[in-house]
Amino acid sequence: MVILGISGFEDIRGSSATYALRHRADSRNDLLNFGYNYLPPQYFPLHLIGHDCSAALLIDGELIAFAAEERFSRIKHGLNLAGKTVLPRAAIQYCLSQAGVTWKDIDYIAHFCDFNVPAVHNRMSMLSNELNGDRLQLLKDQSFDVYESCLSREVLLRQLTQVAGFPIDRSRFIPVRHHLAHAAGAFYSSGFDNALILTLDGFGEFESSLVARGGERTIDIIDWTELPTSLGLLYQVITVFLGFRLYGDEYKVMGLSSYGDRNRYRQAFRDFVELKDDGRYAMSKITSPNLSHTLKSYFGDVSWHNGFSQKAADIAAALQDTLETTLLHVLSHYCKKYHLNNLCLSGGVALNATANGMIKRSGLFEQVYIQPAAGDDGASLGAALYIDRRLSRRSVSKPITHTYWGPQYSHEQIENVLRACGDIEWQREHDVVPATARLLAKGRLVGWFQGRMEMGPRALGARSILSDPRKRAYRDRLNSKIKERESFRPFAPAALEEQAQHYFCLNGSGPDPFMITTVPVRQDKQRLIPAVIHVDGTSRLQTVTESSNYRFYRLLREFHEITGIPMVLNTSFNRAGEPIVCSPKDALNCFLKCGLDALVIEDFLVFPRQTSGECRE
Repeated sequence: MVILGISGFEDIRGSSATYALRHRADSRNDLLNFGYNYLPPQYFPLHLIGHDCSAALLIDGELIAFAAEERFSRIKHGLNLAGKTVLPRAAIQYCLSQAGVTWKDIDYIAHFCDFNVPAVHNRMSMLSNELNGDRLQLLKDQSFDVYESCLSREVLLRQLTQVAGFPIDRSRFIPVRHHLAHAAGAFYSSGFDNALILTLDGFGEFESSLVARGGERTIDIIDWTELPTSLGLLYQVITVFLGFRLYGDEYKVMGLSSYGDRNRYRQAFRDFVELKDDGRYAMSKITSPNLSHTLKSYFGDVSWHNGFSQKAADIAAALQDTLETTLLHVLSHYCKKYHLNNLCLSGGVALNATANGMIKRSGLFEQVYIQPAAGDDGASLGAALYIDRRLSRRSVSKPITHTYWGPQYSHEQIENVLRACGDIEWQREHDVVPATARLLAKGRLVGWFQGRMEMGPRALGARSILSDPRKRAYRDRLNSKIKERESFRPFAPAALEEQAQHYFCLNGSGPDPFMITTVPVRQDKQRLIPAVIHVDGTSRLQTVTESSNYRFYRLLREFHEITGIPMVLNTSFNRAGEPIVCSPKDALNCFLKCGLDALVIEDFLVFPRQTSGECRE
């Protein structure tokens, strides 16, 4: 059975309603207040669904290919040039090509959300108590406009028919409830026989969170959090209030939170999130018609000096504290009630590595699995897995232990790109690993392009920028010159799994191949690896095994033999505002623009002839 999973939809309306997805909130009132040609995020407008589109393909229950559209379009979050959401056309074509199948071979198409007219009415009824008059009417008008033009099954079938080139039978297209797709993506990828499942993000059809129990043959829904309560939305709103982008900058707030005082604004956030005795929580004030004014009444204005603001850090710290406190409140309740030893997490909030580390160290669960593509891109995989299990009645799922499901390129393809690219010197090496380890040990910043591209937001040794973790100066150069990032953002280590325990406190955490959890660095090792330690003494660790990524593992081992340090600094191979590179041409262009010292692309070692330039076609 061949199943294609899809996340995303095509926004074909005339206005650029997804402006907020692409642009920084230079004026926070534009995004948080009422009265513009798009509704602010605290009203949960439907046009904010569809970002991070992707495709995944299963054959007889096994994942064959997965990729996010942004890697091909080169526009963050899978948008088009106008900032609108799109169907993952290129990602779908890649999956079909990788599997050696055509559209006619696909048995079912699974979509990552399930909207219909009753669902939209239900959504409006939930928000009607929070809004009134013109605001509620505008929300209704825009919601049904988005549904009828973009989200209905008829529109999606028509669009997919255009992509496929022949009519798609309605019976082959199966929508999956959004948070159920998240839940299935985590549980059916975990390898667990049973588990408690928690999903959290901004919003799905009518909920922002789902609690479920995964068993041998089914996922049973226990509870869900109805709109307008949404931890994901609260994190997004504060992200915008602090001056960052609506989508994609939440991780900056997480990094900034470690510099702040959690107590200074803790009471303010208690006014936003109320914990209930039954393990639930509720939110007030989030739908305020003048949310910027409400936030300013608590926090005042936020100003930045030399790329940093202590007030912003204190607000971020209190927000992070609220998120972690609420998660522990929910998980403690359901852990005691159902006595399950395993936990699966997914949804955009599950990308919060700091909160994930807290959950693992809490001791509530023996094992915690977090889907590496926890955001909406991973919902395509989740939808496909859910439909496969529902139709096939499989009792066993093969766990996903690595993320390398994207495109790979031949030496011939790479050499053609290198020959067409000016401003470089290159050579093919018999073994690039020792040469790369020596470059890193000398303090060089190296682009590392190997094998199949990773899925999810983390570069895990296939499309990475690598550096020596022993000197803070290398990190600072990466932040300011190469990545053009804020100074407060940390970098992460990739370490040999068998050596990680000697450097990191893994009690309750264990190995993490997906770089999705923060762990404390041992006190006696902190002076050895300052470039990969955050201000709070933690690192977002990736553990690497020989079986998961043989060449990357060898590189770490070679570097260990030269320096005595069993890890390297590992960050994503991209520049600020760009997706992680996908193709050899992407890698060469990024390499030349950002000023790396060397590029290792499969067996080819590349050096710049000059510091700027671009690959020719």
